[in-house]
Amino acid sequence: MAQRDEALRDGNRQGSGVRAQVAEQFARYRADSLAGARFDECGRPTTGYYDELVDGRGRVRSMWSELSADFIDQGIGGIDRIDHRVRRQIEDDGVTYTEVGLGGDDDTAIPQPWRLDPIPLLVSAEDWTRLETGLVQRSLVLDEVLTDVYGPRRLLSSGLLPAEVVFGNTGYVRAAHGITIPGTHQLFLHACDISRWSDGQFRVLADWAQAPSGAGYALADRRVVASAIPEAFEHAGPRPLSPFARAMRLMLEEAAPELADGEEPVVVVLSPGSHSETAFDQAYLAQMLGFPLVESSDLVVRDGALWMRSLGSLERVDVVLRRVDAEFSDPLDLRPDSRLGVVGLVEVLRRGAVTVVNTLGSGLLESPALSPFLPRIARSVLGEDLLLDATPTYWGGDDTERAHLVSHVGDLVIRSAVDGSTIFGPSLSAAERVDLAARIEAERWKWVGQEPAEFSVAPAVDGPAGLAPAPVGMRLFSLARRGSYTAMSGGLGQQRMRLEPTRSVIKVAAKDVWVRAAPATVPAVSSEAPHEERLRRAVPVVEAISSPRVLNDLFWMGRYSERAESVVRLLAATHDVYQDYRYRPWLDGAAALPILMRALSITTGTTAPQSVLPDGIGQLVAVRSDVTPSPRSVSDEVSTDETPHDSPSDPMGSVGQSQSAGQDPSTADEEELDSEDDEAEAPWERAGTSALARALRTTGVTPERGAEPVPAPEPEPVLARSRQAQGQFTHRAMDSSGQDGVAARRAVAGASAEGFQYLASLTGDRELAGSLSYAVDHYGSAARAVRDQLSSDTWMIIGAVDRALAEFRSASTEQETALSAVHSLTLAALLSLSGIGAESLVRDTGWYVMDIGKRIERGLAVTSLINAALGRRSSAEVQGVVAEAVLTATESAVSYRRRHRGSAHVAALAGLLLFDPGNPRSLVYQLDRLEADFQALPGGSGASRSQRLLADAQRMLRRVDPADLEHTDDDGVRTELVELLEGVHLRLRKLAESFEATKLTVPLGIQPLWGNTRMVG
Repeated sequence: MAQRDEALRDGNRQGSGVRAQVAEQFARYRADSLAGARFDECGRPTTGYYDELVDGRGRVRSMWSELSADFIDQGIGGIDRIDHRVRRQIEDDGVTYTEVGLGGDDDTAIPQPWRLDPIPLLVSAEDWTRLETGLVQRSLVLDEVLTDVYGPRRLLSSGLLPAEVVFGNTGYVRAAHGITIPGTHQLFLHACDISRWSDGQFRVLADWAQAPSGAGYALADRRVVASAIPEAFEHAGPRPLSPFARAMRLMLEEAAPELADGEEPVVVVLSPGSHSETAFDQAYLAQMLGFPLVESSDLVVRDGALWMRSLGSLERVDVVLRRVDAEFSDPLDLRPDSRLGVVGLVEVLRRGAVTVVNTLGSGLLESPALSPFLPRIARSVLGEDLLLDATPTYWGGDDTERAHLVSHVGDLVIRSAVDGSTIFGPSLSAAERVDLAARIEAERWKWVGQEPAEFSVAPAVDGPAGLAPAPVGMRLFSLARRGSYTAMSGGLGQQRMRLEPTRSVIKVAAKDVWVRAAPATVPAVSSEAPHEERLRRAVPVVEAISSPRVLNDLFWMGRYSERAESVVRLLAATHDVYQDYRYRPWLDGAAALPILMRALSITTGTTAPQSVLPDGIGQLVAVRSDVTPSPRSVSDEVSTDETPHDSPSDPMGSVGQSQSAGQDPSTADEEELDSEDDEAEAPWERAGTSALARALRTTGVTPERGAEPVPAPEPEPVLARSRQAQGQFTHRAMDSSGQDGVAARRAVAGASAEGFQYLASLTGDRELAGSLSYAVDHYGSAARAVRDQLSSDTWMIIGAVDRALAEFRSASTEQETALSAVHSLTLAALLSLSGIGAESLVRDTGWYVMDIGKRIERGLAVTSLINAALGRRSSAEVQGVVAEAVLTATESAVSYRRRHRGSAHVAALAGLLLFDPGNPRSLVYQLDRLEADFQALPGGSGASRSQRLLADAQRMLRRVDPADLEHTDDDGVRTELVELLEGVHLRLRKLAESFEATKLTVPLGIQPLWGNTRMVG
């Protein structure tokens, strides 16, 4: 009884503490709102503000009071847990945003995790009714403008719309005049940014009609929040967003030109590429719609129609959902320097052979100069007043409005009526205001002034402070239907932050918009009207189509996933041997460690520090336990001049050059390799490459994907600048008793601080070509390029790998434990990816291409590893340790022990790893799978160069007797084994090059039809 009473008292004390914390947090929220919310976007004071959480009397609004237990009453600890779950879900789902245009090479911008506030933005049913009705009306008015401007132009001839506003704006596309899309409406998708002002009214801040972005983010945000905080989501019951995606798919199919009976339209989503700012938004929307995401290189115009490249064929395209700005869509008729468009697209549109939405020229509707004329256009074409007011706008082409604009130039947001560029008047100096006013007087119609926007405040997470008021807005979306428009029942919430001391605002995060359900007697706005459902024909399922670009990315996904797995397995096996002999170098078999270090160096294409490699098998080197690498400047290191290297398609390099001393490869093979030698910038010469990567001296080219690390021809390895000062990849040398020592002692090569640094860098150095982190990063890059092809589980696994490697890179203590842990975690995740590929993906062309990449890489890995580790004779003890590590790295140790009872014979090991067709890790198994995969591809005939090279490699294996592989020459080299492995390795390399060149090649960059691509005017 006493214990129960004490527990009750503890619970009451804890509850009282949370309640006090909530009360304090709420009071702080109110105080911060009063102090910081009465300002517009430029930081000017306003007469008041609107609080979405609290009403004018300081009470929580009714729609929030129902959810207070889920958010407001959680306390700081509870809010922090919700925030952590949301951030973790974002990482697991791979939701990203790419910041471009920040003063570097945009192509190298790294996608960053999407910033989503866990507290949703609530919209009452009454507010939503006004917003939805006003949004649909505004879409109808803009559709009338778009239809008229590129058609009869009655609005211009009647004076309702000045000609300068239309023809002077860069969004107007002259070539689009007369081009129409099937259906009632010419504006397919419309978005507008809206905020609530201090008077409680919603106002439109901007319209988006060029290629509206954000719908994919809105759908992804809903998935994240619903998964991370299911209890709150269930209590609130917000209206679903999925009907909007289903309606968009239906209307895209409806927009197709007239098809023959029984034909299904082919719809694609045209993206500027995986490095665009909203690449995730495009890919996720394409995935939700079920349409392929394509780039310009995937499309081609032939015979007056638009076609999508598939493997060895072309597939006609009927509808394009455009996410590329109109001026870049066709370098022939529009912007000649564009690399994002399709040559001849405008001509196909003129012929009516394809539908592009939003239609070319819709960017005109984003002009800020159009806003002042929409109210009278609405009254003219609809007979209605606009239900949603816009930000008060003054056009310089009107004398009265220009007078107000010039006299208040320091108080307004000034926008160009030509290209929409923005100048914030309050931020200008007195002289700059005078200059701008003079420009406005001189150019008149080219300028527009708008009152700075106001924003309501809503609760948001502010780190350790818990809840805080944040300025908020939202982007709403509407979609053309046969009779009118339908709105997404929610949208993309926009959280802003005030900058001190100016109090201006910037966007910092997104919010999920929860529209509260209407009363039960009112049908949901988003419900589908039965009469609008498309009558489906009884047709077979449309086969998935993959362009060479997509297949190339899938091919490299297969290669990089297998490469990462082979590297981490070999790293783990080598680290185990390192730990066995680090402090016991006198034990038999210790000389196996430098052999494995050399195998790591060769198989990963990196050059290890000379001190970890064997000068002769089993040779011991003297080290001092008190010596640590001395810092060296870059100028002190060896020269980083470019050196010739093997073909970039070789992931492991020419094994024989590093492995077989005194044994040259065949003349024919050597000549074939030499003919394809190239020179490229060494990765350590690129900006941002780490000192350790420079020291390891890995050579090779490193574009986004397709580049392979290869070893330099015998460079002098040097030790990197010590990372001990940085707390990274350090390992203290200790004597056999576990204590620091100063006396010189004998240790096996590799069992040293340099050896550990090498293992650590091969694990965590993202910029070291050949490392585990490098392979994982490049796998992610290839996966992001085909995000629409992959399941959400893929991103959860990639996120787990990224977190594990990031934690290892930041570890400062217990690094040996951290190294083992990161190997285990990464391997488990990679096995999960392999399981998804084997059990969850449809066996279509893309799967076979990805499996071809996987089998090629596994074959290259096993030939390189066995050659590097067992190509030379060594003592029985050393050979046993090396063989055990090789079997562990190839996941064949258990099978070998069951067959051979622990005896280490090269012939027996080769029988399992090279010739056993029942071993999924064997070389012959990889070749057999490659043969089946090639036959499964469209047009597989067996006569291609890739298949001939494969058949040649299979013949080489069949001709060899495993017993002959034990034989060594006078130098201790197993010549039969080395020649076999080098020959198969070479043919696999050439096979990969040939397959990529003939089946996966995308067109070269678009070349202008005339010499000068400079834009005129």
